Amino acid sequence: MVQLSPDTRPDGYMDWDGCSGYHYADSVIHGFSHTHLSGTGVADLCDVLVMPMAGSGGMAFDPRLTASRFDHTTESANAGYYKVDLLPSPNSTADLGSIDAVPPIMGNGPKITAELTATARVGVHRYTFPKDRTARVVLDMRHRDKLLEWRIDQVSNTEVVGERRSSSWAHDQRLFYCIRFSHPIRGNDVMPSNLAGLVAGHDFGVLAEPLILKVGISAVSIEGARANLEAEVPHWDFDLVRKQAEEAWNAKLNKLQVKGGTEEQQRIFYTALYHSYVAPYVFNDVDGRYRGMDGQVHQAEHDVYTVFSLWDTFRALHPLMTILEPEMTADWIKTFLLHYQQGGRLPVWELWGNETDCMIGYHSVSVIADAYLKGIGGFDADLALEAMVATADMDHFGLKEYREQGFISSEDEAESVSRTLEYAYDDHCIARMAAALGRHGTAARFFERSRNWQNLYDPGSGFFRARRNGGFVEPFDPYQVDFNFTEANAWQYGFFVPHDMDRFTALLGGRRFLADRLDTLFSTSSATTGRDQADITGLIGQYAHGNEPSHSFAYLYRRSSRPRNTDAYVRHILGELYSTAPDGLSGNEDCGQMSAWYVLSAMGLYQPCPGDPTFSLTIPLFDSITVDVGKEKPAVITTSAHGGVRNHIERIAFEDQDITAHRTLPYDAFMQGGELAFDLGPRPVSPALPPMGEGIQDTSAWQPVPLILAPGAAFRDSMTIRIASSETDAVLYLSLNGGAAMRYSGPFAIRQTTEVTAYSEMAGSSGAVRRSKPASAHFVKVEGDRTITVQSTFAPQYAAGGDQALVDGLRGGADFRTGEWQGFEGQDLLASVDLGEPMKVHRVGLSVLQDQRAWIWFPSKVTFAFSVNGRQWSTAEVVNTVPRDEPRAMTAVLWTPPFSKRVRYIKVIASNAGPCPDWHPGKGGRTWIFADEVLVGTERP
Repeated sequence: MVQLSPDTRPDGYMDWDGCSGYHYADSVIHGFSHTHLSGTGVADLCDVLVMPMAGSGGMAFDPRLTASRFDHTTESANAGYYKVDLLPSPNSTADLGSIDAVPPIMGNGPKITAELTATARVGVHRYTFPKDRTARVVLDMRHRDKLLEWRIDQVSNTEVVGERRSSSWAHDQRLFYCIRFSHPIRGNDVMPSNLAGLVAGHDFGVLAEPLILKVGISAVSIEGARANLEAEVPHWDFDLVRKQAEEAWNAKLNKLQVKGGTEEQQRIFYTALYHSYVAPYVFNDVDGRYRGMDGQVHQAEHDVYTVFSLWDTFRALHPLMTILEPEMTADWIKTFLLHYQQGGRLPVWELWGNETDCMIGYHSVSVIADAYLKGIGGFDADLALEAMVATADMDHFGLKEYREQGFISSEDEAESVSRTLEYAYDDHCIARMAAALGRHGTAARFFERSRNWQNLYDPGSGFFRARRNGGFVEPFDPYQVDFNFTEANAWQYGFFVPHDMDRFTALLGGRRFLADRLDTLFSTSSATTGRDQADITGLIGQYAHGNEPSHSFAYLYRRSSRPRNTDAYVRHILGELYSTAPDGLSGNEDCGQMSAWYVLSAMGLYQPCPGDPTFSLTIPLFDSITVDVGKEKPAVITTSAHGGVRNHIERIAFEDQDITAHRTLPYDAFMQGGELAFDLGPRPVSPALPPMGEGIQDTSAWQPVPLILAPGAAFRDSMTIRIASSETDAVLYLSLNGGAAMRYSGPFAIRQTTEVTAYSEMAGSSGAVRRSKPASAHFVKVEGDRTITVQSTFAPQYAAGGDQALVDGLRGGADFRTGEWQGFEGQDLLASVDLGEPMKVHRVGLSVLQDQRAWIWFPSKVTFAFSVNGRQWSTAEVVNTVPRDEPRAMTAVLWTPPFSKRVRYIKVIASNAGPCPDWHPGKGGRTWIFADEVLVGTERP
């Protein structure tokens, strides 16, 4: 629970690269706090900030004066221990880098040596002060996120207790603390009345020996924090705590013992293993009490955990831990089930008893199914399946549309392609779990759902594409990063069908086409188009190792005609995208996922499809790796290099049984212990290709949803529509405006606003006819000849269909990412509308969106100018009255007051609301106007 660390970033809002609280480029430490996140890309925690000071008091309430310079040359860190010198104040008022320099930063007093160590629930500090200066400690509740409640109570001259309740990524984080000092508090700094109980400055006088602090924390209560402290550190021996911490870490790190490789490779490997153990965190107190998802305190008979970054960690971290920590894995799953019982669903991205709903999917089902199918028990499997099904059958985040349509359309939910693909994978995990439990009806239903990825597959391009209004979003650029994907583009999700790769390979055209497509992924240009996405890093072609969607792709060559390419690309990633430098990861750590990929790949193992308990094999990085699998004998991975050459696998044997042919090994075999031996050398040996059909499920009831293809959703005179299916032998049917279904025979034209519905049928292998779910599309005839000229520049990723989008009759919802909104950044919206002919108009409006979380605000005002001839003009102004701090995403039409006049030309000037206000996380940043339509009222309102 305690993750004690220095903080170099005082403000956590919008601090993408400083989300953990510490950044190596900084030169100022603001204090030492007790909770941290590991490379999440979103900031939170950093609770209970403690900072030592030397010298006279009186200004402990000013964080600019408590901060201290430091230098990396005096800094050292290893598992269980950290040390740094807080340096004397500079003689000048030079900017110290990471904090506001107005007024000037004076820094801390004379040098103080700070040392940190920890137990599971207690942080222990040792501060060595100058022998001639007063020792002081500042406790600051203000650090980083928004405070809801706080307490600092001194209960004796050696104990301070309190609470810090805050809101950030976790909307309601409750943390209680108990601090004990090895020396009595001599006096306290007097705080301004507005800071009383928020900041405390404690004076210990001149000390001849170091000051030790013990800080127990709890999510339950002050009493729980005190009990944690007394149970885990009942003494004042800092070095004993450090020794115990290092022994605890050694017990974990020694589960893998490597020989060979370079010193740097070993340092990277063990650093990666260390990172793999940083999260999730123990969340219960020593007495088993914890705070549940319902905000209430509960009792558990097992360890309860928090910080589940499941969109990231299901891919490699959790499979690694099924090897190293099966018992801990069972406790994680029991924690998931507590979330279900207290919150109604399994976790997505849980943080400190809060569901953040960050990222997509319901990947807790992957962790559960993978563990159960590997024989890891100790949890209620029936309750687990119930929770899995209940979570998958909810209606939020596009799940309702996914079930009813067989895919999520881009107008239904943002990131529709990624959501559809990941839901389909998760459904496969549920099906596998249900089948293992003998729930064949549930298994059949979810196996059918797991094929829904095909409804986004475009046979023409071979990519998964966003659908809209029955067809595909046009134009299509696989390099474009937009809100149809989660932190990615079509390339980086282009192979995410881990559960159905044989079907995907067949649709591509076979194994050679899969190999060609993978080769292109790794060799094409690394440039992306569309919006800037900071997470897309570590690029090899369009493979993005710095983010998670691509992580299994190098291992997919095993299913292609060039399976040996896995070895080359994995070796390249291990060697080029990890190092021992401070920036030694090519992307966000994401709670251990980046590091777990390294650990498994360096072992020569990877599980491309968690839920299928089979490892793909590649060349290990070391001469030998001994793995403690908890059995009488360990699993030992060995390599022998003929002639010192490690380029190719010539033979693989497990317990002397040749397994070279398929380069796979079942989990249960590996976990029995024994030798997995790789013979390496210069001679490439082509492994046998896995049999086609591996992993393909019964599809007797499944049929792909057809496409309704048209130039757009709006038209003026007429429009031609086509119906198509990825199954070339399918028979297609359509109906218009709810009428009777008719067989589709070819393209047809519509001349009025029309609702088109289509489905496909095809005879299955059993002779039964399969019918698809229906596709539907709504096409709007735009009456009149109105056109618009937009003088402002809309962002390409928020084009809403192009130049005529603001007069096409199509409206957007409250989510700016779903495609019908046109976005203008840092500028006014200027546009001119020509109605084609004069007409009687009674009012005019601009339909706009506000979502302050996305820096989108209603215009401060909209000025409309009207003319019948383009020479004489009259004007009307509409002033927005919705406050900028309105937290909800909302839409509105800014209408003029009613009038009655003949109008042909309309000018629209929507004034940008101005930079982000001071209270906003994006203070001073450029803001957006989002509009979807210029509305013309031809009838009296």
